[in-house]
Amino acid sequence: MRWNDLFADLESQLEFGQWQAVEQDAAELTRGIWADLTLMDRVRAALRQRMRFVLQDGRTQDLQLQTVGPVWVGGVDDMSAVVITRNAIAGIDANLKGAIVPDRPLRAGPSMAAIYRILARRREAIQIVGRNGTTIAEGTIDRVGKDHVDVALHARDEFRRAAVLQGVRVIPFEAIMMVRASPMGLDDI
Repeated sequence: MRWNDLFADLESQLEFGQWQAVEQDAAELTRGIWADLTLMDRVRAALRQRMRFVLQDGRTQDLQLQTVGPVWVGGVDDMSAVVITRNAIAGIDANLKGAIVPDRPLRAGPSMAAIYRILARRREAIQIVGRNGTTIAEGTIDRVGKDHVDVALHARDEFRRAAVLQGVRVIPFEAIMMVRASPMGLDDI
């Protein structure tokens, strides 16, 4: 009888040891999968949710998340449409449990340059917020280069007309933290 108990005990320990090995293998596989995910992959799984982004300048920006690109997020706050660059995000107050990984790079969405070109083509009046949190330009994007935009300066509530222009400002992409447009500004993105 004692031998039977001993063998049963040894067998259960062996089974438990094998189960631990399976658990360790599964945990390692999960770590490997998570290691390949980008922040944008995780944010993409939270589309249509209200999220709070902590920005590099310390401020927070609440957004109803509408779209996610490879290096930007877009949504609507209480006043207008907003596009935030990935480099401007210092943190996200959300439990991002899932992820959506595009099967092809083009499905990740347009680049920031493409977003700026869409806004230029639409003649959308915008506000550009710089990395320190201050407005660095208001107006309409006239031209988009490889790494910069030319903004015709005018009040955001004015249409771009010669009579209201205050000049042109050339802004490198890396200086831009956020672009704020009209509430309809993300419909075509």
